[in-house]
Amino acid sequence: MAELTSDTDAAVVADETPALAFGEAQVLAYLKADPLLLTRHPALLEHLEVAHAAGSAVSLIERQVELLRGKNQRLEARLEKLIDSARANETRADKMLKLSLALIRAPSLAAIAAALRSAMRDDFGLDDVFIGLHPPLFKRHDIDGIVPVDPASAIAKAWDNFLRTRLIECGPIDPDKARLLFPKCDVTIASAAVVPLERDKHLGFIALGSADGERFQPRQGKLFLEMTAELVSAAIRTRLG
Repeated sequence: MAELTSDTDAAVVADETPALAFGEAQVLAYLKADPLLLTRHPALLEHLEVAHAAGSAVSLIERQVELLRGKNQRLEARLEKLIDSARANETRADKMLKLSLALIRAPSLAAIAAALRSAMRDDFGLDDVFIGLHPPLFKRHDIDGIVPVDPASAIAKAWDNFLRTRLIECGPIDPDKARLLFPKCDVTIASAAVVPLERDKHLGFIALGSADGERFQPRQGKLFLEMTAELVSAAIRTRLG
């Protein structure tokens, strides 16, 4: 392809529309191989037009500016999302630290249950908490918020699949099953997360309940739930002796 050597050459190209000696693919390949072609011949840019979505024609430079502006807007939006996510993670980390300290300082099993319930309600916006421990590790019935889950109990039967697989379950919860876990809650629990405590050792499980039916979803992330379960497990093991 002959090079353009002056503004006059560009004008000739603009005025005449001879049949191309090269195919479209060859022209594109040439331009890709020589990205500085238009830099060496800036006058040509004034004569190149790109059809606008609305039908009007704009110069190539205007079109490039438009594309760059759109790209910058998308990058800015993505950056804002990343910043928001970082802030949310930082806030959650602060809340998890607060929960950790409360559980470590709890002097008894009753205090552990109270600390967990308070943190979930005040810091994480949940409505109720259940802690179920497996016999023979725990057989008491005098601690509010901690229940021994006997294999023959209604709770064990209602959650038999979970107790068999010991995989985290999240999502909407049946009203009858919700009443088994959260009998004293002053709101109707619509969704819950059920998480094993020491999955391999079968210490028990915790359940976090919310009146918001969308709060817990089957495909949601599990990291926060796993971290919470590990903290509770460590605190309970310490108090069990």
